[in-house]
Amino acid sequence: MGDLGVVRGIDAQSFGDPGQRTFRLRVVGSNSESALLWLEKEHLGALSLAFRQVLAQTGYESEPQMAEVEFPEVPDHEFRIGSIGIGFNPSNQTIILQVEELGKDDETTLRVQLTLSHCASLLGQLEAIISAGRPLCPLCNTPIDPAGHVCVRSNGHSEQPIPKAGEADEGS
Repeated sequence: MGDLGVVRGIDAQSFGDPGQRTFRLRVVGSNSESALLWLEKEHLGALSLAFRQVLAQTGYESEPQMAEVEFPEVPDHEFRIGSIGIGFNPSNQTIILQVEELGKDDETTLRVQLTLSHCASLLGQLEAIISAGRPLCPLCNTPIDPAGHVCVRSNGHSEQPIPKAGEADEGS
């Protein structure tokens, strides 16, 4: 298992058009060891939710401050994430991420620690990336393609327009 320690820098990026995007995290650890971690949009959503919960539970309200870090062209570690574990260390107020490579065993596990400020900064990036994607159907919660959407909740045959999120039912 690799351990990058407390990160000096971390960011999230996406490439491509909505529906065809790829996502990655770039990380530089305290010992200048680096990682390029490829992941799915669902991973980004889960991280966003977890970071928001940890920041709320710790009462963190400061402006995030991320130091400018040079990310190397060739990282020390690069792989596609299969699973992510998250924890909180109250003794040093860090969030611990443990990621495992897709389809591999424990030998390809990487651990990083984020300060609350890193977490808040990354949360803003994650939310911007997620919101730039395709809108979700309010009925079935799947992405709506520009070419149209066959909603499984209406058996794909509904003549009614899909309601916008937050619209109230007129009959209630």
